[in-house]
Amino acid sequence: MKKSFLVAGLKSALVSLGLLTVCGIFVGDVCAYGQSLAAAPQPSSDLQGLTKALAGEWALNVKFEPDATMPNGLTNTGEETWRPGPGGFTLLEEEHLYMPQSEVFLLGILWWNTATKTLQGMECQNRLPYTCDVKGAQNDISMSWGGKQFVIDEIETSKSGKKSVWYEVWSDITPNSFTQTGEYGDPGGPRKRLFTIHATRVTSNQIKSDQLPSNDAGPAPEMQSLEKALKGNWSTTYEFAPGGISSAGGTGTGEEHWRLSPGGYVLMEEEHVSAPSGEMFLIALHWWDKTTNQLRGMLCNNSGPTACDFNTYSNSTLNWDGKQLTIDLDFPEHGKKMTWHEVWSGITPSSFTQIGEMGEVGGPLKKAVTIHGSKVTATGMSSGK
Repeated sequence: MKKSFLVAGLKSALVSLGLLTVCGIFVGDVCAYGQSLAAAPQPSSDLQGLTKALAGEWALNVKFEPDATMPNGLTNTGEETWRPGPGGFTLLEEEHLYMPQSEVFLLGILWWNTATKTLQGMECQNRLPYTCDVKGAQNDISMSWGGKQFVIDEIETSKSGKKSVWYEVWSDITPNSFTQTGEYGDPGGPRKRLFTIHATRVTSNQIKSDQLPSNDAGPAPEMQSLEKALKGNWSTTYEFAPGGISSAGGTGTGEEHWRLSPGGYVLMEEEHVSAPSGEMFLIALHWWDKTTNQLRGMLCNNSGPTACDFNTYSNSTLNWDGKQLTIDLDFPEHGKKMTWHEVWSGITPSSFTQIGEMGEVGGPLKKAVTIHGSKVTATGMSSGK
């Protein structure tokens, strides 16, 4: 996705060089939107077209234009992978760029908002102190895909309050190559080219999620501990209590794939569930915010008008104490303020137990679902339907 952070970051470097989860958020979505999974919308044609155009692995040749800090410009390399998220409701970009005295690890996630009929997206990367730019994704970015070009426009605001424009385009997209350009400037004024990327499709790139930047302390210790506990492929069974997620109760099966973003700065839970209410696909992102020293998260799934719900970020609290992962989420239901409480416990190298409870805020909670996870050596989960 966008690399406008390089405008300031590269110059500085050169100068000084869930269910939040599964059933929890789903409960809130169903109550809020009155939608069942069986009636949930399919991936949009726009997102499917963009996925078809960019999905795969690419080698990058990056050329930065000359400026005051780089009189001769700069040429570097990188690699990236584009792939659909579970069910095809999201599109993920995983990227690794080699920079002077610094490496950049980036995760971009794109989705379709059926209410506004627009593409939306968010960027996470190792040079942001908060890791994932939720604020920018909510307020500052617009995206478009016309079938031939993918365009990102963003209004950025510096610490001093000065606004600038970032404009990025993927063009000349063929099955084997594409060109990507980034420009910036003042609102309403001319833009200046920052970089040009030429991408070539490859059969396998070298992005490693557990590879840390050579001059970086790496992900926070809390993230590394959580990743060590849950990373891998899991087969899951579900026991739904009557009157909660499923009015009649019942059982279900599924699979979870917990994997790392490039550099290990984001832990992704990718899940496919077959439940009494239908089939569900989800991806939950977990990351560490250094500005608040807190674990944060956001959920995307095939329920509700937008695949990724910013409310799951704003209204949730996550905690990892080294043994248990706890997620608390507040959500509205029929005019009431409800809360969802979910705990991963009994985590071993081969199993875990996951319990979700819900109830009114301040009142007693009732168990809604119990999930048992068993480690498997390979996952059969497909990112498609």
